[in-house]
Amino acid sequence: MSATGDGPGADVRSRRSPSRWQWIALLLLLGAVFVGLRAAHGVQAHPVPLMLSTGRVVVVGLRGRYELTPGDLSVLNAHAGKVQVAAVSVRPRYIGDCAAAGWATLGAGRRTSLEGLCDPSVKGQRIPDWPQRLAAAAARYGDAQPGTLAASVPGCVAAVGPGAALAAARPDGTVARYDSVGQFLANGLATPCPLTLVDPGEEADFIIGVMARRSDQTLIVTGVGPPAGSHDPRLQVMYIVGSAPAGWLTSASTRRTGVINLSDLTRSLIDFGRGSVGTETAHVDGASLQVTLANVTAADAQHHLDAVGALSHAVLRGDLALGICGAALLVLLVISAVKHKLGLVRVIAGWACILPAAMMLTGAVPWYETRSPGLFLTMVVSGWGIVLTVIALTAARHLNLPVAVAGAALTVAAFSADAALGAVMEPGSMLNSRPVNGGRWYGFGNVTFAVYASAALIVLGYLAHRLRMAGRRRITPIALAVVGFGVVLCDGWPSMGADFGGVLALTPILVWLVLAFTDVRITWARVLAGGAAAVVVAGVISWLDWRRGAAVRSHLGVFFQRILDGDAENIVIRKAIAAGASIVTLVGIGSLVIGMAAWIVIFGRLVPRLAGEFSTIHTTAVAALSVAILGTLLNDGGITIWYTMTAAIAISVTALWFDAAYQGGLADVLSPASGNRGDHLPPGSIRSLMDKDT
Repeated sequence: MSATGDGPGADVRSRRSPSRWQWIALLLLLGAVFVGLRAAHGVQAHPVPLMLSTGRVVVVGLRGRYELTPGDLSVLNAHAGKVQVAAVSVRPRYIGDCAAAGWATLGAGRRTSLEGLCDPSVKGQRIPDWPQRLAAAAARYGDAQPGTLAASVPGCVAAVGPGAALAAARPDGTVARYDSVGQFLANGLATPCPLTLVDPGEEADFIIGVMARRSDQTLIVTGVGPPAGSHDPRLQVMYIVGSAPAGWLTSASTRRTGVINLSDLTRSLIDFGRGSVGTETAHVDGASLQVTLANVTAADAQHHLDAVGALSHAVLRGDLALGICGAALLVLLVISAVKHKLGLVRVIAGWACILPAAMMLTGAVPWYETRSPGLFLTMVVSGWGIVLTVIALTAARHLNLPVAVAGAALTVAAFSADAALGAVMEPGSMLNSRPVNGGRWYGFGNVTFAVYASAALIVLGYLAHRLRMAGRRRITPIALAVVGFGVVLCDGWPSMGADFGGVLALTPILVWLVLAFTDVRITWARVLAGGAAAVVVAGVISWLDWRRGAAVRSHLGVFFQRILDGDAENIVIRKAIAAGASIVTLVGIGSLVIGMAAWIVIFGRLVPRLAGEFSTIHTTAVAALSVAILGTLLNDGGITIWYTMTAAIAISVTALWFDAAYQGGLADVLSPASGNRGDHLPPGSIRSLMDKDT
């Protein structure tokens, strides 16, 4: 590979840059595509409310219902096409906590903890250790209020079995009506209250079979937690017999067809008791159950449980395969760089830059529904990686861009397209928040935000470079504001990324970036104004989401409601503690040390050598470092933001360095004088083209 201007990169350098009108046409085209995708999102079928139309509801809670049993199959087959089914996240406050914590979560309508009190008992219609359970729920800034379910419905709530008593108890620990399982069977499974909760023990299949045959009541069968001695956090089955319409259960809490939270059932039971849907209920996090219309069979239900499980477990095999592939390519890159085979180095660097987009686009293919999801996922991400690498290299060639910038632009395009469609790819992609964690169900998570923000900053920095080098300083801040705050909108809007913390972290840095590229003097007043702008933007988005109503709000609107209720303090403290705790772990400390070393290399060695090809690279890197720090401090993901953004920017800057080596020769890039690249580039280089435009 030649290291001179006559090498393989010469034809790339000789191409003219697109004219101003070509860039405007491209931006208009991209805007039209975005509007079209939003329109497509708007015409998507919406779920309908679940109608619990009978006079009584019976909830049977089961331990370890990860798969359908013969009894479940019998009931579902007998009511084929008439049931509602979902995988339910039974997670209480701590992942893998016992089934008693699941029952308590159902009664509180919020995730709670029992601090090891996993063997409840009932004496004289009262739970004797209720004060200890209240203290456990409030420990470590917990905000769940046990007894909320019973206190929120006008009729009585009956309990059968000790676990059910935790959910049916009133705020003082008493139960309106309590029977042991033996008494319940002896009484002919009588249900005198409008709502009956049953902890059936070994009699589960018999009780479910009898209840399913009664036409005057609605039967809800749901998992509530792992078996005794287990900490398995997998989602479990829920199905409903005797309600309408038939289909897959969903809710505004998850926005996923066939996936709900246990607290969503609490909300629906309260709505049933009050005779209304979407009623404002303080201190309940769940949303009313909805139905995506479909004729669900028993086979469909089991297949769905397996597919949801694959999103948590098979994705790890995909990550492992990707890690092995990445390590092998890293070794090949080092060998190729040593041997000055810069063409191959550039291809590998391009692959690394488009990798986030490839991981996102895996969500466009239902790999998790195949018989070998891990293998199929590996094939999908490999295919996307090849396609996007070719596109990035082709775009870099024809648009006269560094391949790192082309890769960043593809990443921004992929993430923005997903946001425009309502973040439909994220849940099924390699970037998904695993269902077993029961965390973020929709929108953009911490890792997604970090790679999206990193790619956006690279694109914004290079856009500023091209505009400034072309002498178009007046339109630079306008272009940056449109693109940058478009990314903020995609990341934070409730029906797109729904990322509150990302808006807070990215907005002030974008304000600073626009001011910096406008050559405005940066003062503390302007810095504080940027921070205030972030709070205002996040607040307005949350307020607009809150105005949509309880039945459809995202977590942004829910948090706004908690502020109005004076009930937001504990959740803010818990998130702050989670962010801090992530930093003081072994992984956190290691990430800080390695990350700081990486940033020292970026600013000390790589950025100065790229100033000629990318005149705004220093400011761009400062912005990225600032977002990494702010994001770490403002998100409960904590250190996740730091190491993801550090890795993303390190990859991009390294790719820029290799691209400069490919364009102008490795010797030039390595020379001490290469900090001023404009003095060493051949006539056809990018910098020369920019000077010519000027």
